[in-house]
Amino acid sequence: MVAIIAIIHVLISHLAVGGGAFLAVAEWWASRQADPERIRAFLRKFVTYFLVYTTVLGATTGVGIWFAIQLASPEGTSLLIHQFVFAWATEWVTFLLELSVLYLYYYGWHTNSRRMQLVLAILYFVIAWFSLAIINGILAFMLTPGGWTLENRDIVAGFFNPGYWPSLFIRTLVTLTLGGLFAFIVATRVEDDLRERIIGFAARFVVPAALLIPLFAAWYWFSLPVEATKMWHNGVVGVAGGRLEAITRYSWLAAITGGLIVIGTLIIAWKPRATTTAAAIALFATAQFSMLGGEFFREMARKPFVIRGALYSNALWKSPSKAPVALDQPYFESTRWEPDHATPGSAAHGEWIYRLQCASCHTLDGYRSLAQRTAQWTPTFGDRFLQNLDQQAVMPPFQGDAHDRAALVAYLISLHGKQVSAAEVEASLAREVKP
Repeated sequence: MVAIIAIIHVLISHLAVGGGAFLAVAEWWASRQADPERIRAFLRKFVTYFLVYTTVLGATTGVGIWFAIQLASPEGTSLLIHQFVFAWATEWVTFLLELSVLYLYYYGWHTNSRRMQLVLAILYFVIAWFSLAIINGILAFMLTPGGWTLENRDIVAGFFNPGYWPSLFIRTLVTLTLGGLFAFIVATRVEDDLRERIIGFAARFVVPAALLIPLFAAWYWFSLPVEATKMWHNGVVGVAGGRLEAITRYSWLAAITGGLIVIGTLIIAWKPRATTTAAAIALFATAQFSMLGGEFFREMARKPFVIRGALYSNALWKSPSKAPVALDQPYFESTRWEPDHATPGSAAHGEWIYRLQCASCHTLDGYRSLAQRTAQWTPTFGDRFLQNLDQQAVMPPFQGDAHDRAALVAYLISLHGKQVSAAEVEASLAREVKP
């Protein structure tokens, strides 16, 4: 759910910036043409669709993200709010200004002077880009926190982290690309010769920006943690064996669809009169898949953390206070609640450990299926696997003692129709280690 809402919102929020850039430059361009009113009539259509799309859907999905992430990771959400409280406050004020300026631009269409409209368009873009710069710092922090730690809580080091600048340039170029692609859609509603001129103008937004993205992506690559780049390389090597890691798959999706956007834009610029609304929408949808690939790559690169080096995806903190000896204590002694019916050794015991430690990333028989991954498990293998869980690179350490491990192993084995109790798992382990 978080991913679905986030991907839609990311597209809209980036368009909100790039569309502002397009409006500002197009207003300036119109003032230097022989027929500025015809171009401004197109811009009136553009800003109407733009305003509805970005403010209504953007605001709705923005609220949806806050609702979803609080359910998915309340600890991570709390840390981001408390760590960057002033950044969030600035962003919310900026967002209010952004909407205010956009409405002044739209509703002042027939009363404001052309110069005032140009000033408002430029002001809107600057404010929208500043909003992007703030959010980018927080998103980049989650993957590359830099010198920030749970101990020093250095907000400057965390915000201006190693991934901040390359990702900011990439996102800025993406916004320009989306602004041009959105203009294609509106331009297809223009019936006269103006369509050709507008499409040619919009193509100048898309092609240079799309071609520059790989250069800044290379810069971004070198800011990534070693573990992330290693996962990607393992995915490339694994193709020969029929295994394509998710992080590699999503990076290829972003690259391939990005290439298709450039090719599609060149075709549209070459044959503007033949371009249909459906074709322009299809190209815009391709950008959605490209952003999906890029954002999912970032998510995969962060695994197994919500905030790299600080908080695992299952809400386990990685800090000096959580030393290995503490991880070996009975699990429900450290949780905020203990289910009444999850008595030690019961089936509910193992199920609740799954829910609290595994369900944030794995389903039982769907996405990242545990049933599939544990089909060949034996009690001994399962116990040893859990003891070395964090050696898997994308997994957090197991939290709990031997009884907790046995309960989880028994529960996972029972997914395959084998009725095994935690006591039987422990007995099996005892027999195997007995000299």
